[in-house]
Amino acid sequence: MKKGLVLEGGGTKGAYQIGAYKALTDLGMKFTGIAGTSIGALNGAFIVQEDVDVMEDIWINYDYKSFMNIDEDTYERYKNIEMKAKNFHDVVDLMNKARKNQGIDISPLRKLLQEKINEDKIRNSNIDFGITTAYWDGKIFPKLLYTEDIPKGKLVDYLIASASLPIFQLDKLDDKLYLDGMFSENIPINILAQRGYDDIVVIRLLDDFIGKMMINKYQGLNLKVIVPSQSLGGSLNKDKDHVQTNIKLGYLDTMKAYNRYDGVNYFFNLDCKYSEDYCFNKISNLSMDTINDLCCLLNINKNINRRTLMENIIPKIIDILGIDKNSSYKDIFFSIYERKLEENNINRIELYDFDKVIQICNKQMTDDKLQVSRSSNKLAKIITNLIIYDFNKQK
Repeated sequence: MKKGLVLEGGGTKGAYQIGAYKALTDLGMKFTGIAGTSIGALNGAFIVQEDVDVMEDIWINYDYKSFMNIDEDTYERYKNIEMKAKNFHDVVDLMNKARKNQGIDISPLRKLLQEKINEDKIRNSNIDFGITTAYWDGKIFPKLLYTEDIPKGKLVDYLIASASLPIFQLDKLDDKLYLDGMFSENIPINILAQRGYDDIVVIRLLDDFIGKMMINKYQGLNLKVIVPSQSLGGSLNKDKDHVQTNIKLGYLDTMKAYNRYDGVNYFFNLDCKYSEDYCFNKISNLSMDTINDLCCLLNINKNINRRTLMENIIPKIIDILGIDKNSSYKDIFFSIYERKLEENNINRIELYDFDKVIQICNKQMTDDKLQVSRSSNKLAKIITNLIIYDFNKQK
């Protein structure tokens, strides 16, 4: 069966794809086709040549000097830049410099790829490999290229072309000025769709409207889309701790996407005990005292009963705690405990044992923390305390 992998472009956000790919391999997935844009093309090349460990080593242990020939002050100024309106002036400044061939010099990246990319291994692989780029000739001409379309000895050149952000110094290739694949197709599903792939995993680097629109064009395909659960930061940030965080997040998000981990905003080891029925029973069995306290807190003038709990109290709690209105009772249950983790500034990019989370939260619940006050500006905290305290008392 033909299974494809699509890797979106996004600069150094691409570290996320390393963790996501490692999770996919741990889940036993193998791909016969890979398509990538920009950094996704570079990551894809290492995956095709089966050098994921080399790729991860480059991401973690090679600093920005291995990618860009810039001084530290310039790096610190631009590392968190994104091709977005909020960075308009910085982006325009860099693009103007690039137009004058004074953009960021990425010759160190070319040297690194020449050392690490094995063109023969990629060409001899039985994996379909495609990349996107575009060239400028009065207007932009998109190009979708498979390995066999690229002249021999020029694979690194075309990988660089795919990753030539408009803020980099641009070199001509085959007498054409090539631009980043983002000007062609930043989520290159079409490369694999043209080859008959209809079962495709997409690893995104942004959660933006344009990307969603692009993916919606392929509703006839079986797409599994992995989306970052938080911003991956700037497009040039190569700081080691930042890279490692994004790699870890890629792994955690992917495992959750395939229902191997629990949680809403956090990540918990899967435990079948915490089923939808279990969580519904916990929520629906809140005591009358707790229901009364919640009615007082939320200014709900209704009879103190379970119908009021389910029809009036729970919807208000969902709104106050910022829980998705389409959440299951299991999601609501997890979100209540996650609120306590957030209050204590617990790092969300880790895997936790949910039983231990409950034990820790229960230890924090003491009677003096449960005073109900209509005028309190810590309404969300009081609500979660009341509910967790009640959960702990339930048999």
